[in-house]
Amino acid sequence: MDRSSSSWIAVVAAVVCVALAVTSVTGAFGCAARQANTTTGDEVLKARVEAALASASDVHAAGITVDARRGVVTLTGQVTSPTAQQSVGAIVRAIPGVRDVVFLLSI
Repeated sequence: MDRSSSSWIAVVAAVVCVALAVTSVTGAFGCAARQANTTTGDEVLKARVEAALASASDVHAAGITVDARRGVVTLTGQVTSPTAQQSVGAIVRAIPGVRDVVFLLSI
């Protein structure tokens, strides 16, 4: 192998290394951005659920804690009756973005 071939191979190897490095960094940032978007979406959904429960006249929402992760809303705390729990469920399920509701409510 002559000197020009060795130089050419070195240049190609360097370009490949740079391309892989850029792809890895971009992929890492893309993953972080998706995670940040999910977190922001979860916070927005949580705020929507809390606002809906607070404005509901037939539900005492002060005793309910809301958590949201990837569209799954978890409700913890206390409600006054099984009917109140059903009302809470109907309110939460009607909110866009809610995929499922987990009830950890005491009556």
